[in-house]
Amino acid sequence: MIVAGAGGHAIEVLDILTENGEVGNLYFFDNRTGIKIFQNSFPIFTSLEEVKEHFQKDPRFVLGLGKPEARKSLYTEFQQKGGILQAIRGSSSRISQSAQISNADIFNFCYIGGDVKIGLGSLINTGAQIHHEVQIGEFSVVNPGAILLGACQIGDFCSIGANATILQRVKIGNRVTIGAGAVIIRDVSDGQTVVGVPGRVIRE
Repeated sequence: MIVAGAGGHAIEVLDILTENGEVGNLYFFDNRTGIKIFQNSFPIFTSLEEVKEHFQKDPRFVLGLGKPEARKSLYTEFQQKGGILQAIRGSSSRISQSAQISNADIFNFCYIGGDVKIGLGSLINTGAQIHHEVQIGEFSVVNPGAILLGACQIGDFCSIGANATILQRVKIGNRVTIGAGAVIIRDVSDGQTVVGVPGRVIRE
């Protein structure tokens, strides 16, 4: 299996894979830094041709990046080379049986409530709480400790900051950035950046 990325987020991915006993024949990918070994143990592929060749033996990959656009970019490139995305699941998280999670990553100590829907390639990072009927689009990132209350909606390619709170039934558009610790009490349009308590738009 290949971890797509070899930065700080990939270190946390490695911890979960280790915990789940999935480090046999594990490789990483980084075509920017020139580093050849990850964490002094795991080989790093530096070209997509190496990735394509490896996929002929094992097509599995996980996303080792924490930014929405970067996750989508490598997902697309790896899929085109024959890769098959695998979801990450932290063993300490609690996920409702009625939640619908489409190949999204759920890190440790998360809560995923009933009738939640999470789209392809999204990331629910450590300690986040996603309550009943929340909907999250594709390739969005909910950062550590964020709280999404009942029936709120998050679009595609959003970044919800650490410890931010989205109140119930609030609708967040696509490509929205919510700052760390912000409290969002009203709907947010596509492409906006919102910070503060209560949340205020600082960039369109």
